[in-house]
Amino acid sequence: MNISRDAASGMGWSVVEKWSTRLVSLVVLLVLGRLLTPDQFGLVALGTVFMTFLNIFVDQGFGRALVQRKTITDAHTNTAFWISLGGSIVLAAVLIVGAPLISSVLGEPALEPVVQVMSIGLVLYALSSIPQALLEREFGFKSLARRRVIATLVGGVCAVIAAAVGLGVWSLVLQTLVTSAVGVVVLWTASTWRPRFVVSLRAARELWPTGASVIGIEFVGFLNGQSDKLIVGAALDATALGYYFFAMRIISIMIELFSTVMSSISLTTFSRLQDDRAELQTWMYRLSAVSCLVAIPAFAVLASVAQEAIPLIFGSQWAQSSLLVQILCVLGAVNAIAVFDRSALLAVGRNRLAFSLTLGQALIGIVFVFAALPFGVVGVAIAVAVRQIIWWPVRLIALRAALGISPVRYLSIWLRPTVVGLVAAAVSYSVISLVWDLSALPIVYVLVGISISCVLIVALGGLLLRGPFRELMLLVRQRRSGGRK
Repeated sequence: MNISRDAASGMGWSVVEKWSTRLVSLVVLLVLGRLLTPDQFGLVALGTVFMTFLNIFVDQGFGRALVQRKTITDAHTNTAFWISLGGSIVLAAVLIVGAPLISSVLGEPALEPVVQVMSIGLVLYALSSIPQALLEREFGFKSLARRRVIATLVGGVCAVIAAAVGLGVWSLVLQTLVTSAVGVVVLWTASTWRPRFVVSLRAARELWPTGASVIGIEFVGFLNGQSDKLIVGAALDATALGYYFFAMRIISIMIELFSTVMSSISLTTFSRLQDDRAELQTWMYRLSAVSCLVAIPAFAVLASVAQEAIPLIFGSQWAQSSLLVQILCVLGAVNAIAVFDRSALLAVGRNRLAFSLTLGQALIGIVFVFAALPFGVVGVAIAVAVRQIIWWPVRLIALRAALGISPVRYLSIWLRPTVVGLVAAAVSYSVISLVWDLSALPIVYVLVGISISCVLIVALGGLLLRGPFRELMLLVRQRRSGGRK
């Protein structure tokens, strides 16, 4: 198998998927933001927290284990599928029965039916988990891209129509379920694999070590990514959570547009190179450089215009999310380079180290969020961003010990795009602030600010980012030439 060809091809289809789906998601978010209220977004955000938690246990980590293993058999795939499907039905029933207690504890009576209906998504996730893993294993990113684009588009259209006719919070619930259901249909149409009723205890035991590690890592990943929302929703209210969730959603779309294009192929690529440490390091540097090249300047530009752009684009009711977006841009910039850490560690079998890193970051994050609650959602946003920064040196030490990654070279990849982004954002903000009345001409502020930032990024990037740009061009040439060097 030609890793350069397959990885470059995978990244090409990943670009199609991520950009298409996230641009659709951004447009849908824009429309729904104008039709719905912050408290409605907050209710669905709370429901999503519980769905995300239970999804960790649906496939027992077997999907990731199938991607990571060098060789698999029919016993492995069939066992993983039936365990996942059976587990999802049990967990959905538990969530339906427990919904009244959840809504009572959180003080949100309207949450009960939302959680009960959203539980259907657990079964839909189980139906897609194993076929998706098999396609990833074989670099079937074209099929995965088609599935995500179609599902996101259909789900988004249904949500917009539902919101327009006045269904309120149910339009967001409908979006989640329709997206998952359409994804299952498209995925099974694209996949040639079909399950047979075979459950092997031996196969389950062989998958379990990696699966258990994945469960542990995803659990602490849940604490990292969802505990802040649960704490805000429980300690404050659904409206405050709505503002915070909306800001985090914008940042998440940006991260997925610019960083997870490469991260989506990283586990498969690194797993194929697990016995060639030098080549794995090369791809670690290469993917990090390309990610930083586009992501960090983009977050800098977003931070410079967010104060006027958020209420202008999404409506004045989201003005309180503007500052949150600016703060969380720091989180997005750090994730631009840290997004590959877990995949690389899992690929070389350092599951415990990956788990320990994620757990440490999660525990620190929870402490910070609780400490920041007296300062509201702004304090929580600052706490989440600071958590990511102070834990970064620990991640660098772990990467050096496990993979031989040079911290100096690793940080230099991040440094130059950061300088370019900060200079471009600072200059554009300063110039526009001096020339225009921001309150009178917000659209001019946003458009001219972005234009100046882009011109400066291109100019400075030509001087400082030649290395990352060469890496990007290398991947493009490999994609076009079928991997020939």
